[in-house]
Amino acid sequence: MDQQEDYSSLSLLDRATHKIWKVRLAAYEEMTKQFVTSGSEQDPCFRQFLNDPAIYKKIVSDSNVAAQEAGITSLVAILQYGGQNACQKLRGTVVAPLAEKGLVSMRAGTKQKTIDALLYFIEMDTPDPVVEELVPILSHKLPKLVAGTTMALREIIKAFGTKTVSPKTIVKVLPKLFAHSDKNVRAEATSLAVELYRWMGDALKPVLLPDLKPVQQKELEESFEAAKGSAPQQERFLLSQQQASTSAPNSGGAAGQADEEEEEEIDFYDMIETVDISSKIPGDFYDRMGSVKWKDRKEAVDDLLKVVSVPKIADSDFNELTRVLAKCVAKDANVAVVTTAANCVEALAKGLRAGFGRYKVNIFTSLLERLKEKKQSVVDALSNALDASFDSTTLADILEEILEFMKHKNPQVKQETTMFLVRCLRTVKVIPKSAEIKQMCDACTALLADTAKPVRSAAAEAMGTIMKMIGERAMTPFIDGLDDIRKNMIKEFFETATIRAKPEKAALPPAAVPKAVPPSSRASTGTVRTRLSAGAGTVSAKRPMGSSSSSRPSVAADSTPAASATSRLSTSGTRTSRLGSTSVLRKKSEEASSSPKTASPPPVRAPTGRGLTGVSLSTSTVSHNGLSAAEKLELAELRRAKEEWQTSSANLKHQIETSQSEITRLTQTINELQINNKQLIEDHTRDVLAVKAKETQLARARTEVDGARSQIAKLQRELENTRAQALVTSASASYADETDHKDGTVNSSPVQRRQSGTFISIEEKENGFTKTPSSTMHSRISTYSPLSSTTATSTAPVVDDLRTSGSAGSVESWRRAAEVTSQLKARIEAMKARQIRS
Repeated sequence: MDQQEDYSSLSLLDRATHKIWKVRLAAYEEMTKQFVTSGSEQDPCFRQFLNDPAIYKKIVSDSNVAAQEAGITSLVAILQYGGQNACQKLRGTVVAPLAEKGLVSMRAGTKQKTIDALLYFIEMDTPDPVVEELVPILSHKLPKLVAGTTMALREIIKAFGTKTVSPKTIVKVLPKLFAHSDKNVRAEATSLAVELYRWMGDALKPVLLPDLKPVQQKELEESFEAAKGSAPQQERFLLSQQQASTSAPNSGGAAGQADEEEEEEIDFYDMIETVDISSKIPGDFYDRMGSVKWKDRKEAVDDLLKVVSVPKIADSDFNELTRVLAKCVAKDANVAVVTTAANCVEALAKGLRAGFGRYKVNIFTSLLERLKEKKQSVVDALSNALDASFDSTTLADILEEILEFMKHKNPQVKQETTMFLVRCLRTVKVIPKSAEIKQMCDACTALLADTAKPVRSAAAEAMGTIMKMIGERAMTPFIDGLDDIRKNMIKEFFETATIRAKPEKAALPPAAVPKAVPPSSRASTGTVRTRLSAGAGTVSAKRPMGSSSSSRPSVAADSTPAASATSRLSTSGTRTSRLGSTSVLRKKSEEASSSPKTASPPPVRAPTGRGLTGVSLSTSTVSHNGLSAAEKLELAELRRAKEEWQTSSANLKHQIETSQSEITRLTQTINELQINNKQLIEDHTRDVLAVKAKETQLARARTEVDGARSQIAKLQRELENTRAQALVTSASASYADETDHKDGTVNSSPVQRRQSGTFISIEEKENGFTKTPSSTMHSRISTYSPLSSTTATSTAPVVDDLRTSGSAGSVESWRRAAEVTSQLKARIEAMKARQIRS
């Protein structure tokens, strides 16, 4: 008890730094009470702790977990009630040890109080110093501390949003967290990435995903899809935001501030480092793009796609590159090459952003023209390239081309172009002008009567999106003449349409020029009441009639014409006056000067403050806003000249636009004719090759026929020769037999006869027995060739005798052979006669 009394006698500061944890615990609790019940931020209870920030460094690092939680609770109280001064005094010393000791605590209350303290450090001043203190802790060796710090950063983003807390430094260290060996750290990194995605959307992907493993990319993509529908709201606001929202007139508090900030979009493009791709484009790229082989062109655009697929591209001269890609998109016959070329255009547009706008003239019409492709993958690639190109320009810049292609003869081009217009209307931030709205509605109204249903549906969707922008009432003149079916289609799309556009903020106009009402004169009071309509109210001003100085001409008090003097009104620093034309004022001034003069009226009291003042009505000049009549006439002439110049400029602009449209149309016609010509040349070449192939086949067939005919003739000649030899041999044998019979000689033996016949045959062949005399003899013998078997048998000895006589050399010449033939003929006739008799 004595010790407790001694502790209570110590100062609060001494007890807060005492070596006994219970004493420190009681001191921390007492500090919290004092801070909560303090009268203002300048209360003395804050001073002793703010003068020495190292005290709180020891408090948040207390070795006793109960005392540590109480000490962090007192830190939250001093930040909450000590205001911005307490935050700035303690932040540099306390944030790092607070995170290192509080975020790894086993007590859930300590962790929560630590996060609350960090949030108050941000709320009371600015978030950047706190984030800069926490980010280095993510490289700590203790996984538990890294996971706790990642969780704290997630809570900071969740509470204040990325509009208040710059996520640049956090995103840079995220890939390192995903590569951490501890699964808890990777899990907290995933939660932080999802929270960032809720605020930033797809802008986070090109910065984060390329540095992750494919498995992690897939998991994050799934987590992003799950979080896509949630719209985050800022839960806590900086002290400066709270003060600005409460001090602003007609503000809705913090919510109003949040609504203002909603217009600002989070874009990581500025924090990405640029990549110079001009030096990385292959040196033979343009040569390969001009190759006749589609594989060479495909390899060229594949290599280019790898080069341009970077988040941010350094600006350079890409005119030649875009022209080559445009030519490839418009004319290449291979759809694979066209698809990859469109992907290159998309990547180039996304990497250059606004810098791609100057290349739009090279590529835009080619993309629209190629939308006629039937293959959906090609159309998707072209649509993505168009969307990326639109991000670098405005709707007004490309509206003319869109409207032109909405009149295209190809239904698919009309449909896809209209759908591209719908996507543009969904993403534009400012509602188009009335003239542009009218042009779009007129084009869509024409497409509502198209024969193709997809074209009609796309036109109805476009008009429904426009209705979402301008409202049903403003859309009434454009849909009034449509039938109920088309009106219902448009209203269905109107109900489901989503837009981002807001009315364009008009510049503050100069002070409204009031309209003057002719003054009503009252003789009894001599006052003139002038009503000037300015803004929403009516201003009435009175001034006494009369002259304001002795130099002015005297005017009778009851002179009604003199009451129509000009007035001068000062409104918002702008002096305006509209009281009739110069001629009317001059006429009334002359009438006033010609009226009978009376006694000089009493001097007019000079008006005080702002209001209407008298104006001299001299016959020579009449002032109007400090201008003489001649100056006003000159001003009117200048205004008329300006209007004429504006009219001529508008006409010239219209002529230029018409010429450009005509040039575009002619260019498209030329492109179509070139494509048709190329197709005709290919067809002609194909036909010529086919004819040549047929001619080659016919010549080969003719050669084969001639060879066959020659072979047949040769075989026929060989057959005839064989027959002739057989007949000659038979005739010779008969002749030899007959000769032998007459001479009474007989061959010694059949063997000798056989040998003699053989010798004769050989000798006949050697002596050319198959020549013309043989043919003649053969023709004579063939006349009597039809013999019966008996005749053939009887002629066999003759043949043998012929051979025998040939071997003996009895045949002297072919003349003898002819005689033998004649004799043989006679013998044949005799044999026939014997056969008949028998």
